[in-house]
Amino acid sequence: MKKNILFVGVTLAMLILAGCKKDEEETTDPIVETPTYGEMELEMEHVFNDASFALGTSYTNSSGESVTFNTVKYYVSNVKLTKTDGTVWSQPESYYLVDLSASGSNMLHIHDIPTGDYTSVTFTLGVDSTRNVSGAQTGALSISNGMFWSWNSGYIFAKFEGDSDANVNGFVYHLGGFTGANAAINTATYSFAPALLNVRQDATPVVHMGVNLANIFNGTAGPISVATNADVHMPGAMANMIADNFHSGVELEHIHN
Repeated sequence: MKKNILFVGVTLAMLILAGCKKDEEETTDPIVETPTYGEMELEMEHVFNDASFALGTSYTNSSGESVTFNTVKYYVSNVKLTKTDGTVWSQPESYYLVDLSASGSNMLHIHDIPTGDYTSVTFTLGVDSTRNVSGAQTGALSISNGMFWSWNSGYIFAKFEGDSDANVNGFVYHLGGFTGANAAINTATYSFAPALLNVRQDATPVVHMGVNLANIFNGTAGPISVATNADVHMPGAMANMIADNFHSGVELEHIHN
């Protein structure tokens, strides 16, 4: 009888100890956090030198020529954000068409971003080589947007069209080309320093990019006169020059968290 009582007591003690050990093991297991995501807006704010920009308004370029834009369309693609720890997040299917005749198209909504603090943004003006050789596609890359050279099987990265007193037919700049020395595609990284972009679940920060369209006629690649260069319709040295000028007019203004 005493042996049975002793056996039961030992068994209960062992069960209690095992339960305590199990509880201890459970409390020491690593905690796996569920990833959280946020969003941001990339706003392209257009100016012509020190003046706010609008289609149909007359401006004077660096050659003293009047220029009035009736078309401003260009691609922004392959948006990436660099985190404070150096990791890079790339937005999938990242293709946007900015068309100043379409209200709101200058506000690029970037979603499903891992929450955290970011130091810079990177994006491309143009369409990457993979999509250029994949034929016409959908969404921003649809041929219905009028940004595809069917004869050249490639995308027009930017369209700038308008009137000028320097040429009776105005100016038409259709820029493209993704290979070789005259590739008109441009990619750049813009640092937020000393600020940080704070991506959170409960807020939508805005990155303001300034786009100075006056640089089309006088940027880092050199001056462009409508009187001497009014038409560009295919890849080449002039398309590359105007694309470089346009790219030089894009800069980070500020961010709102």
